[in-house]
Amino acid sequence: MNTTAIEANASDKDVCLVDSASTHTILKDRKYFSSLVFQEANVRTISGSTKLIEGSGKADMVLPGGTKLHIKEGLYSSKSHRNLLSFKDIRQNGYHVETMSEGNIEYISITRECSGKKHTLEKLPELSQGLYYTHISMIEMNAIVNQKGTNYDEFIIWHDRLGHPGSYMMRKIIESSCGHSMKSRQMPQPKLSFCAACSQGKLIIRPSPVKVRNESLGFLERIQGDICGPIHPPCGPFRYFMVLIDASTRWSHVSLLSTRNLAFARLLTQLIRLRAHFPDYPIKKIRLDNAGEFTSQTFNDYCMSMGIDVEHPVAHVHTQNGLAESFIKRLQMIARPLLMRTKLPISCWGHAILHAATHNSHQANKLS
Repeated sequence: MNTTAIEANASDKDVCLVDSASTHTILKDRKYFSSLVFQEANVRTISGSTKLIEGSGKADMVLPGGTKLHIKEGLYSSKSHRNLLSFKDIRQNGYHVETMSEGNIEYISITRECSGKKHTLEKLPELSQGLYYTHISMIEMNAIVNQKGTNYDEFIIWHDRLGHPGSYMMRKIIESSCGHSMKSRQMPQPKLSFCAACSQGKLIIRPSPVKVRNESLGFLERIQGDICGPIHPPCGPFRYFMVLIDASTRWSHVSLLSTRNLAFARLLTQLIRLRAHFPDYPIKKIRLDNAGEFTSQTFNDYCMSMGIDVEHPVAHVHTQNGLAESFIKRLQMIARPLLMRTKLPISCWGHAILHAATHNSHQANKLS
């Protein structure tokens, strides 16, 4: 039997030759491609090198037995006389290819092992020329429109008008809007791209530039602070602890608090101490969270009189005060193993936090 007779018997399925020597799958119809990039290329055959390839992309197909194949890098050639399926692409889908015979009939079987047992999924018969063939068809979910709806071009027109949304958004728009005839039609699989322009235009070729660049800050130009708590059980009278850290040298200070109301007094005490110990390094900025003790008018008036700018991050955007929050997390990562290792009660967390702060300051001094 030749391929012409086989094609005549096949209705909506295309004949595809299966070749062990082919390095890529070659398809002559665009309907199998979920994404396609047009770029001419040469293909090497026995007779030499010819420019047959018109593009490449992801393709999907289903075999007569229901076996679905997802081709990561298929080649498109409308000039090709036959579709060509590579053994490599079959194996990349997790299947095995074996040559078998029943009587005088030789065929290729596509198998898969499941729970230690081998299951035969497809049997590909042999042609008189020594080649093997099968019939391929489109995956139903890969078809964008059904027979009752309008054609594919109308869907693409609306896809262009709406600004190339994804398949999820297209489904919502079609189901919740009127004025078009695209109701109750099949949509493409969400993971498959149905628009080559979207596949290329939304592809991130270069990594995004770093949003926050390294800042060249001097000592005490910016101090960041935060409060952790309430912590249960309390450590004596203490339920909170406050951290202050310099954005330049990573100098840090930790103090235990019984209530959040004491944070204002402890912060002022530390600011006065820093101004006395380092008169040549004025404090320029303080970045604190939006807690009430840091947003009071008394605190703002004091900072204004000292020439200190107070910065508050946007609500619920914790990354803007990430230095202080990461410092709190580091203290906790040191304190918790200390308590577990020494088998002390959890109520000793305050002593462990202060010990972790001392340990961290020693490490910062070694690195600086």
